[in-house]
Amino acid sequence: MFISYILLFFIANREDTAYRIEPGDVLEVVVLGQEELSRDLLVMHNGNITFPLIGDIKVAGYTTNEVADTIASLLRRYFVQPLVSVILKGPSISTVAVYGEVVKPGTVQYQRGLRVSDYVALAGGPNDRANLKKVKVVRNTGSGVKVYTINLENILKKGSEKDNFELKAGDWIYIGKKFMINWGTILQFATLTLTAVNLYVTIERLK
Repeated sequence: MFISYILLFFIANREDTAYRIEPGDVLEVVVLGQEELSRDLLVMHNGNITFPLIGDIKVAGYTTNEVADTIASLLRRYFVQPLVSVILKGPSISTVAVYGEVVKPGTVQYQRGLRVSDYVALAGGPNDRANLKKVKVVRNTGSGVKVYTINLENILKKGSEKDNFELKAGDWIYIGKKFMINWGTILQFATLTLTAVNLYVTIERLK
C-alpha cells in the first residue's frame, strides 16, 4: 500500500502543470496516510473547494501542484509533514453544445484544447442556411453568463485565428439562420398585387 502511495505521488508530480484549474473541474485530493481526508472535490462557481480541517480554498487559476502545496501548508497545523497530491479528474460537465444551423445539432464530447471551429466541425459543420458572420458562444462564469459574438466565416473560409478561442466544458455555440430572400413568395405577392391592380382598373373603366 505504501509503495502504491509513493507511485501515486511520483506520477502526480510529473503531470503537466500548465493547465490552470477552472470552476466545474473535479479534483482528487490524496493525503498520504490520512485516508479519511482523501476525496474527490468539485471546484465551485466561485473557484473554491471545501476541504476538511481547512475550509474553503481558492483553487481556480492555479495548477494542481500549486493547490497540493497550499493544502499541505495549511495541514501543517495538524500534521508534522503532510504529503498531498492533487489530480485533475476532469470537468463535471463533459460536453459542449452546438445548436442552430449545423448538420448535427446537439452536444459534442468535450476535449481539452479544441477551439470553436473544431466543435462546429464535430457537429457536422454549418449547413447552407447558417449565418457564419454572427455566431454566438455562451459561457457560464463565476461572475455570470458571458456571450461572445464571433465571425466564424473568417475562421473557416479565410483561416483567421481571431476569435477562434479554446472552449471550456459546458460552453455552447449557437449558429443562427442567415437572411434569405424567398423569391417564390415575392413572385406570388407581386402576381396578387398585379391582379388586384388590373381588377381595379377594369372596374374603373366599367363605371
